Amino acid sequence: MIHASLAGQETAPQSYSRSQIVGLALQGNKSLQAARTLIEQAEARCEGAGLRSNPELKLDYSTDWFFKDEGQQMLGVAFEQRFPVTKRLSILKGIAGVEIELAKAEVRNQERLLVREVELLCNEIAYIDAELELRHALVENDKEFADFVASRIETAEASPFEANQVRIELHILEQEIEHLETDRARLLESLRARVGFEVGETINLSYRLDLGREEPVFTDFGIEELETHPEYQLRSLLLEIADKRESLALASRWGDVSLGLGIKEERSIDHPLGIGTERVLGFSVSVPLPMKKRSESLHRESVLERRQMEQLRDAVSLELRSKARAMREEAAHLYLQSLEFQEKITTLVEINLKEMAEAYAAGLVSLNEVFRSQGQGLKIRSAHLEMVRDYEQALVEWRAAVAKNI
Repeated sequence: MIHASLAGQETAPQSYSRSQIVGLALQGNKSLQAARTLIEQAEARCEGAGLRSNPELKLDYSTDWFFKDEGQQMLGVAFEQRFPVTKRLSILKGIAGVEIELAKAEVRNQERLLVREVELLCNEIAYIDAELELRHALVENDKEFADFVASRIETAEASPFEANQVRIELHILEQEIEHLETDRARLLESLRARVGFEVGETINLSYRLDLGREEPVFTDFGIEELETHPEYQLRSLLLEIADKRESLALASRWGDVSLGLGIKEERSIDHPLGIGTERVLGFSVSVPLPMKKRSESLHRESVLERRQMEQLRDAVSLELRSKARAMREEAAHLYLQSLEFQEKITTLVEINLKEMAEAYAAGLVSLNEVFRSQGQGLKIRSAHLEMVRDYEQALVEWRAAVAKNI
């Protein structure tokens, strides 16, 4: 018995709260894991950014062997190094450094969006679970009611018609349960993929919708709070990169200066002494001239790109602040509406259903009135569950909009 009990404990599937599911998703989501490699890629690029080009080794050899073959030849060895005359390399290094921060901001923004998706899925699954629980309770109640009607038929206090009505009501509830189970399985598949579980791996959610008694507190979200928002940071960093690329376009007007140092040995005929050998040390300078206007077009393009990034940043700022305000107002309204509905309507429905069942047992009301009352109660409870679900969804959207979910 002890062995069987321990075995049952080992194989019992674990249930997860919503916060635990979010933690699992942040660790196991495959797309997020791939996105985190962007940081390492940016760091690798930064190591090689802003370095001078490697020096060049030049060899030069000539001979008259194919012509008079008098033994004349020349051999030269030189080293050449390019040096920038502007801050082009330091700008490139700066861009690479900003790209690291850009990759980090992108990962944080993906985490924010992933948490939003996971929390919305958990809320939807919890809503379906509550609907299923409500309908299962009604099925049990209708089964007891069917047995009660069947016992009344034997004493001619109820008719077969009333028994058929109960069966029809049971069939309708069972069809609704099957439809909800299908929706729940689909949502679980989506949740499983975002958490990183394998196909078919069990995932049990212990989270339940709960309105709570304390009114939610919403903090202000203005321009100052945008500085810590990952999506706004992402757009700001893109603007910073565009600004540096504008400076890079100006710096690229002048190419690199090449400095060379070499030695040359030449064997040639020196009349009347014959073949002689001479060695010389040489120094060379190569300065590119900005004759073409290509750099001007690059600079103009970079100016326009910077303007575009600035406009996109301002658009994101307005969008985030607008969504945060809309979701805050919606969540606050839904909370008060759901609380009032729960305190006034839901309690009244429960009392009405209980009194209706007692009245039918006493022969004071008809079966149709009982079913009508039961259907009304189901609609009201479902409406309340939907209100609570919508409130939780709005709360998730607000937290995601202000980046309070990471």
